[in-house]
Amino acid sequence: MISLEIGATIFGLLQGILVLLNKRSNWIFYIAQIICLLIFSYLNKLYGDVLSNSIYFVFGIIGWFLWKNEDIALISACSSKERLVYSSIIVFGTIIMFILLSKTQDPLPLIDSFTSVSSFIATYYMVRKKLDTWIIWFVNDICYVVQYGLLENQAVYLMGLNIVWTAMAVASFFNWLKIMKGYKNEKNIFCRQV
Repeated sequence: MISLEIGATIFGLLQGILVLLNKRSNWIFYIAQIICLLIFSYLNKLYGDVLSNSIYFVFGIIGWFLWKNEDIALISACSSKERLVYSSIIVFGTIIMFILLSKTQDPLPLIDSFTSVSSFIATYYMVRKKLDTWIIWFVNDICYVVQYGLLENQAVYLMGLNIVWTAMAVASFFNWLKIMKGYKNEKNIFCRQV
């Protein structure tokens, strides 16, 4: 099991650096990490994470293809309406998943529910290159640190990875914001020249 943790940690760090830099190749390491996490979660009976990691695997493939298209790959922010929708989905999704996971052997059904639902939303917005993804990931990564720390057999490597990812979520937010503002500046320069 430790090899799955180490593999997920290494792939996760590489993916985190590449996505911070807005590189399409991050999806290769994302998929490799998800495979490790899928097996790890199953072995630890974190069934919410098993479900979400299965979906993330598909998202990784979609992300790889969508980020190839430069028109779709421009970074943007969510509207106020989108923020209200994704916040509501996180709250109600967590409640529903908690009810379901409470009936399983999941050792931490509430936090597993929250991290699963919020990871799903954050991944969706990462695929779509929405700046808000980093706000969601920031909160999510803190909760994952707690979750892995509370497991009977603490997942020290994954806990450490999520501590690093918490910092990387902040760095990614500001880097993507800078890139996004660069698009607007380029557009304004172009408009003035025409």
